Amino acid sequence: MMTKNLKGGVALGSLTAAIALLAGVTSAAAQPASGAGSFPQSFLIPGTNTSIAIYGTVKMSVSTNLGSQHVTDTSPSGIGATPNAISGLALSGQGAATSPSSVNSEERALHGGLRGQLKSTQIFFETRTPSDLGEIKTVVMMNFGSFGLQSNYIGKGPGASTNSPSSGAGNNEMPRIQFAYGTLGPWLFGQYNSNFVDPLLINPDIGDQSQIGPLQTRNVRRPQIRYTYLAGNGLSLSASLETNTYTNLVGTSATGSIGAPLHEDSTDTGGITNYPSFNVGASWSQPWGHLMFRAGVAEDEVRNTTNSPGRNFNLKKTGWALAAGVMLNTWGKDQWRGQVHYAQGADTYLTDMGDAGFIDTTTGSLVLIKELALNTSYIHRFSPNWRTTAEFGIGWFDKPSNAANLSAIPTATSNAALAGLEKRHIQSGLSLTYSPIPGRIDIGVEWDHWERSVQVANTTANGNRYSAHIFFYW
Repeated sequence: MMTKNLKGGVALGSLTAAIALLAGVTSAAAQPASGAGSFPQSFLIPGTNTSIAIYGTVKMSVSTNLGSQHVTDTSPSGIGATPNAISGLALSGQGAATSPSSVNSEERALHGGLRGQLKSTQIFFETRTPSDLGEIKTVVMMNFGSFGLQSNYIGKGPGASTNSPSSGAGNNEMPRIQFAYGTLGPWLFGQYNSNFVDPLLINPDIGDQSQIGPLQTRNVRRPQIRYTYLAGNGLSLSASLETNTYTNLVGTSATGSIGAPLHEDSTDTGGITNYPSFNVGASWSQPWGHLMFRAGVAEDEVRNTTNSPGRNFNLKKTGWALAAGVMLNTWGKDQWRGQVHYAQGADTYLTDMGDAGFIDTTTGSLVLIKELALNTSYIHRFSPNWRTTAEFGIGWFDKPSNAANLSAIPTATSNAALAGLEKRHIQSGLSLTYSPIPGRIDIGVEWDHWERSVQVANTTANGNRYSAHIFFYW
């Protein structure tokens, strides 16, 4: 998810991050007098030559939802795990679970539900230290939005019970690390936004975590090693090795489903990756706007560690993804953004891509799923204090070739299997923001809409969320 963190009224984006990687002072650079630090809003730690700044955002949001969706309650203040994810919309029709006790049936009956939270509040700690090799910079950013299944959550295990923490066992408002990285010259080491994503291409005013196309909350932050080269005239080139953090595979045969989606883990059949993902990118910034291109490859592996009958797999496929985008400064201070993303089995590069591949247990074949996603947005500024933002995204998924025979099998199991294969996603958002003190306070209202279609006919779902927020940047 794009985070708009301000320090001194300047947004932290990919361009400024790239410049920060290469900008530095030598060990001979003199520190400012009177305890002032070497960069804006910083101070010198007594007895050292290290400057430190503490800044961030206090975020309060309230929301209500309408439609076939559910927002998990994994803490006292509401909104726990990823809210309103498109793939979480409850299905109806052929192949969908419709019994009174089914999750789909329960979620379709849920409308409304007012919730408020401050867990996306962020705190940054930034240091800079001169050395003989150049400036050493570190950044640590935390918020309080731990997901229900993260290791620092002490509640109940996976399943429906996860929505309610055990008594006295804690909740998901504990601090968690989002960024923790250091830079030395053009090198970055640690956890930061994936090199595949360009934050300047993500609309900063649509706060949904399920935007189609750009990387968002689920897998945008990666442990990585990155090199950035400033070629001059606003052009920057980058390459990175990153932890391949997410793989989600589904498997079904003519005799039925092999069970839940196969996730990346080490205790069950899942995607266990031996190699890091590799990314390259180029960005070009000019007074008229910004262009970007990204490419990446990641390996999907499926192995069996349980020796279950009919589930003995040792399959490997290489997924890949491409992305390109533009941001144009149009009239006044308005901005238009557009992106196109294509992924083949590389859900690690496309948040909207729910499944990376499909396994046919009859043939033992793994076929990677493909998605083409488009995203566009526009910001219109009425004045320095008022602006409105519109955003739209759509994604199309292919039907894996080794799942084609399922549509001809008139059984409930085959239809349910196809109901788990995505066909099309649509997402849109509209917001109005008032900034009484530009760069310091934002007050806004927002409407988000999602639609989900799957490979079985007549199994579509939609949902809407209405929200309001107030953000303080410090």
